[in-house]
Amino acid sequence: MKKLEAFVLGLFFVPAPILFCFTGAWFTSVIFCKQFDLSEKVVSTSALSGLAVGVILAAVILRPLVRNAYKISNKAIAAIYIFYSTLAFGFCMGIPAFNYVLGMLAGVYVVRKMLYLKANENEYNRGIKKTAIFTAVIMAIACCLMAMVGFAGKVSGKNFEALLKSLFGLELSINTAGFIGIIFLGGCAMILLQYWLTKLSAKITFKLSR
Repeated sequence: MKKLEAFVLGLFFVPAPILFCFTGAWFTSVIFCKQFDLSEKVVSTSALSGLAVGVILAAVILRPLVRNAYKISNKAIAAIYIFYSTLAFGFCMGIPAFNYVLGMLAGVYVVRKMLYLKANENEYNRGIKKTAIFTAVIMAIACCLMAMVGFAGKVSGKNFEALLKSLFGLELSINTAGFIGIIFLGGCAMILLQYWLTKLSAKITFKLSR
């Protein structure tokens, strides 16, 4: 494994335990504080403690994790991907924009893994297709959550009318059916784009790796 490749793998895998421990300690302490009426200082202390534990854990597993990055089971990789996708969804305030980057990284990873395992071309094609479908499914879930958040926030066709008018100077009247149609078609487009980008990054990686 080249040093650059090991460095990139480290950038992807190492933050996972740090972020998991940090966010896990944070949200758990928030729940306990609300449940038992504890001081807010408990939240910051717990979060920092979780961060410290995560950093120590990452330092311990850094070398063996990167060295065996392509031996990790697909289920574990899927769990890490879902974890990052959840963080990205929250960080982008309910808009799964960063998921496209994660999907492209997944496409690169699956090709490099199959290259390491010396898979044949049929296995490459199956692996790429399964990865693209998986990332598209995660995007579909994110789109459903985004729509639910929008409906809970009482976003309506009037919001789209105001957006189109401010951006393009268009004055349109969007009824309920049109609003739902825009959400559905927009979601489908986002899912298909995720599928295509994942396959594209995988195929480019495959060609460059040959």
